[in-house]
Amino acid sequence: MTKKRWMHRTAVLALALVLGAAPAALAQSAVVDNGSDPQSRLNLREQPDKGSASLGRFYSGTPVEIVADAGGGWSQVAIGTADSCVGGYMMTAYLADSGASGVTDATLERSVVSPYGTPSVVLRDQPSNSYDAVAMLRVGETVRVLGDSGEYYFVMTQSEAVGCLCSNELSGK
Repeated sequence: MTKKRWMHRTAVLALALVLGAAPAALAQSAVVDNGSDPQSRLNLREQPDKGSASLGRFYSGTPVEIVADAGGGWSQVAIGTADSCVGGYMMTAYLADSGASGVTDATLERSVVSPYGTPSVVLRDQPSNSYDAVAMLRVGETVRVLGDSGEYYFVMTQSEAVGCLCSNELSGK
């Protein structure tokens, strides 16, 4: 587990303990809602501030768990499962209740390909080939593209694990 991921999980647990609730009780299911332009993407930030570094940009319809209200119009969020998620901060105004009608799902279904001639590729926990592996994905497996960070895409597997693949590891790019 990377130091950043460990720190994120520790902060979520500490917040839950301070509030006297289990971590699952704090989470509220939501989706990214970019409004009239579903092809635009919402930044996931390191800190609850527009000037903070972007960890990635996510399409309308991306499922998120609101972990906490970060104040000032920001929510602390997690995308994915407890074992493989990406976390940070998103502007609350662009998050909608997961059951809300009218939210366009702009996420994309793509198949995994291997430019290396291997039967599988590594799903990474960060947008780089040098980060920890989340899972091995078989060539031909279908994933849901949630967003991007440079030449990498954040994808969700059928088991709802979230990680990153290089653009050349997905069909239709």
